[in-house]
Amino acid sequence: MTELTKEMVQRRYDAVASGTYSPEIPGLPGLTFVKMGLKEKGVSSRAYSAKLKELMAEGGYFNEAFLPSLLERACKENGIDIGVLRKQRELMKKYINSIPPEINGPFDKLTPEEVALLSQEERDARQEAIEGRGKRIMEFQQNFFTEDDHKIFEMARQIEQLEQHLRANTAEHRARECQAQNEILLCARRADDTAKLYFDSIDDIQDLEEKNRDGLIQLYTKWRQFKEGLLPDFFYQ
Repeated sequence: MTELTKEMVQRRYDAVASGTYSPEIPGLPGLTFVKMGLKEKGVSSRAYSAKLKELMAEGGYFNEAFLPSLLERACKENGIDIGVLRKQRELMKKYINSIPPEINGPFDKLTPEEVALLSQEERDARQEAIEGRGKRIMEFQQNFFTEDDHKIFEMARQIEQLEQHLRANTAEHRARECQAQNEILLCARRADDTAKLYFDSIDDIQDLEEKNRDGLIQLYTKWRQFKEGLLPDFFYQ
């Protein structure tokens, strides 16, 4: 397990104090997020409201409130018992309570950005340890879950895919996507000069769907985490 250094702890403090975060995202080097101010929050709110109003007027998307009933209908049409979600939760609770302490929880407390600061030798040793731990976790899972359990997980996975497809076609989801793009445009800055925007336009962000989809997914995810303060690694050692 790689331990946090004093330098890493200091960087975390500096990041929190400055209201900035420099995520490690493939294909997007030198990017830094800055905290939203009143101007950015106003743009964000208006972008969501305007897009939602536009989509509702155009039609073609359904309201998120109908998602549970539509998902239940989709499951019936595909011959899937939606009750397996409850069974899956029960199985996972039982599994989590049975995991040996040595393979439970994250490998260490380093963020991807901190891992990138390690020497190549340290990264190699860490990766080897992670892979070894992963094998032990896999062996535990294989011995823990039965064939019937795996069938439950497979059906639950199909339900999750149906839900993701349905959610992607809600007006609220599309409006939140537009909202995030506006926020990222304003708050993604160049690390070497945070006064300068990282992207020239929303089109540049949308183009990542074709050019760097994995990077786009991480961009959305890490922006949401930063915006909502869901970076607990910054607040504990």
